[in-house]
Amino acid sequence: MAWMSRAVKETVQTVAVLLLVAVLFVLYVIYPLNRTKALMARANVDSYTSESAPANDPSVFLAAGLAADTFWVEADGLTKLACIRVTPRPNSAGEQRGLAVLMHREGLDRSSLLGPAQALADSGVEVILYDQRASGLSTGKYRSDGQLEASDLEAVIGYLEIQGRLRHPLTVVGWGVGGDAAQWAAADEPRINRVIAVEPNLTSERMVQQVLEKNNVMWFPFNQTIFWWWYKIRSGYGMAYRTIEELTPVRCRTIIGLPADRISDPEVKKLIDISPRELLTVAPVEQIDPVKLIVGFSQ
Repeated sequence: MAWMSRAVKETVQTVAVLLLVAVLFVLYVIYPLNRTKALMARANVDSYTSESAPANDPSVFLAAGLAADTFWVEADGLTKLACIRVTPRPNSAGEQRGLAVLMHREGLDRSSLLGPAQALADSGVEVILYDQRASGLSTGKYRSDGQLEASDLEAVIGYLEIQGRLRHPLTVVGWGVGGDAAQWAAADEPRINRVIAVEPNLTSERMVQQVLEKNNVMWFPFNQTIFWWWYKIRSGYGMAYRTIEELTPVRCRTIIGLPADRISDPEVKKLIDISPRELLTVAPVEQIDPVKLIVGFSQ
């Protein structure tokens, strides 16, 4: 009996260890692998190829009565951005009032900004919109936390200058990760005159936290670190994980709109502390009207 009891005990211990290994494997490999694809990739990532990307179709904007034409920008040799240019309406009051680049929120595409594009065109502002990487008609399988989107924005601005289409004042407006891209690009891109960032994350750390919380991702120890690690492996992007220590002062006139409960967050306080007071404004998002601000900038 003693021998049998010992054998049973060892069997139970072995099974328990195997179960623990299986649970850890699911939590730290299978689950985060699946979630990173679901949360950071384009919807059709499994069947998508760059060759199957649809044409750069402006019909949504043309149907709204806008004067629009399309163009492509090679962002990094692997990513092509589907861009659209909306010129001010012939009956716009006054002279042309500069150029605005609008960058949509993650998970959406450029058509989500049809309303602001119409309002700006009516006010005499030329507008550039484009589907961000891994969104809409642009190529790419995975988006980033705004770092690669910032490089994409710089590529678009460079293209506009080469084509003689860059106008000033140049205002970049971004929502969510688009706001992060606008702010990060402005730190290195002197051709950007103004930035309006609506609900940016400001750090990779905050972005990952928001993504996991918003999508009810199961909590487990070090889940943010594991999520980012598998995301980098899946996407192939060799990006740094930006924390509050990597925040840099704003370089140009910047307006950030945030929910009231986020204005006192550590990363927001840090950015306010290190930035020139005359350049940075942080306000409740309800008080931010990008169209009115752009028109005001351009007068």
